[in-house]
Amino acid sequence: MGNELADPLRVTRILQGMRIALATLNGNTVTAHFGRTKAFVVVDLADGVEVIRELREIGSTDCGDHQDPGHHGRHHDLVDTIRDCDVVVGGGMGLPIQNRLQEAGLEVVLTGTRSIDEAIQQYAAGTLTHDPDRAHAHGGGHH
Repeated sequence: MGNELADPLRVTRILQGMRIALATLNGNTVTAHFGRTKAFVVVDLADGVEVIRELREIGSTDCGDHQDPGHHGRHHDLVDTIRDCDVVVGGGMGLPIQNRLQEAGLEVVLTGTRSIDEAIQQYAAGTLTHDPDRAHAHGGGHH
C-alpha cells in the first residue's frame, strides 16, 4: 500500500492549492533527462483541479559537456525558473540537481509517466508515485 495517499500533509497541500512544475522539451511530455529540460509546464491546482497553466522557457538549454562537475550555472537557471513552485516532476535527474531543488524547498517527483496531462491528473489524484531509482549519481545514467 502506498503511503502517498495516506499522508495528511500531502492531501492538505493538494486541497489548499499547489504549483507544480513539469520538466519538458516540447510542452507535451515529461523530460526523461532533467538536465536537458528546455522549459517547464507550470500548473496551479486548487482543490485538485487545474486552474492555470503556463509554459516557462529556460534561457540556456545547454547542460554542458560535464566539465563543470556541479553544472552550477545551469542548475541555478533551472531552480530559479521554478523557485515559486511546490513540486517539480521529471523523468530522471542527477543527485546534485535533486539536492539543489530540495534545498530550495521543492518536492521532487521522478516518474515514468510521460504525458504532461496524465502526470498532472495523477498528481491531483494523489496517484503519481516517486521512483527514487530515477535519480543517478553525477556522470551516470544520462546520455
